[in-house]
Amino acid sequence: MKRKQERGASIIVVTYWTGEILRESFKSFMMQKGVDEIIFVDNGNPTSVREWLDCIADKHENVQVIRPGRNTGFAAGCNLGAANARSDFIALVNPDCVLRRNTISKAVSVLCKDESAWLCGGCLQGPDGREQRGSRRETLTPWRACVELLRLDRVAPNHPYFRRFHQFDSGAIKGVKEVPTVSGAFMVIRKNAYERVGGMDENLFLHLDDSDLCMRMAELGGKILFCGNLPITHHLSTSDVSRTFIEWHKARGMTYFFYKHFNNAYPYWFLNFVSLLVWLRFGLLLPIQFARDVPEMIRRRRRRFLLGG
Repeated sequence: MKRKQERGASIIVVTYWTGEILRESFKSFMMQKGVDEIIFVDNGNPTSVREWLDCIADKHENVQVIRPGRNTGFAAGCNLGAANARSDFIALVNPDCVLRRNTISKAVSVLCKDESAWLCGGCLQGPDGREQRGSRRETLTPWRACVELLRLDRVAPNHPYFRRFHQFDSGAIKGVKEVPTVSGAFMVIRKNAYERVGGMDENLFLHLDDSDLCMRMAELGGKILFCGNLPITHHLSTSDVSRTFIEWHKARGMTYFFYKHFNNAYPYWFLNFVSLLVWLRFGLLLPIQFARDVPEMIRRRRRRFLLGG
């Protein structure tokens, strides 16, 4: 009996005041083989970008623009895009990622070799070609967060109990390797697996949505693969948004993530202790971040007034 031939991929891009890099990203998407459609979820952009998105959607039948009418957050935007995707695979790609030719088809081929492989990520690199630290990670447990926040790895750097969260400094991976977590900046996923776990958790507005998704897939037996031979150029911090806003959502998401996944594995007092550390870090960063944000907030309001939106 012949196995059903799986179709190509739907690229899903959640964009919010991304900037000019979005146009370069789109050019790289158009160079991909095996892509059925490109879905932009426009969570908010200046008038010129909205008009450009509408223009390419009119010009290309395989380009779709969805506008929820507000900034829904990354997780909800991905879910909205996935609900409208018609392919067997979905590729969640940040709007500041530039892909090399045929990256998507190569990632799909990796997944097709193993039915238990549900999700794969690529090697995120800065424009300088060096791997970024969030590219592949350990599972973020409350204890590992404690190690990171208090830098306990300095006490015994070679002890497995004090292993750090990010894996980028553990040596380059040339091929394909199973890992606990890959970055949500670039993920190629079996659509039926994405639907099986209920998509991304929309309570995670920013950050840890990728860790949560990988963890839930692994719990159901799905493999998370890291493709060290798929380099993706990732331009960081291109969205026009305040760092205070990002840090607040990061702290909120981290505490939510710990109580969601580790409520039965850790004593409640320890979860409270780690949550306290997370919010103390936010409190310590707040005056510095806010002081930097205030002049930028003024410039941002002026830019948005001039650009529209």
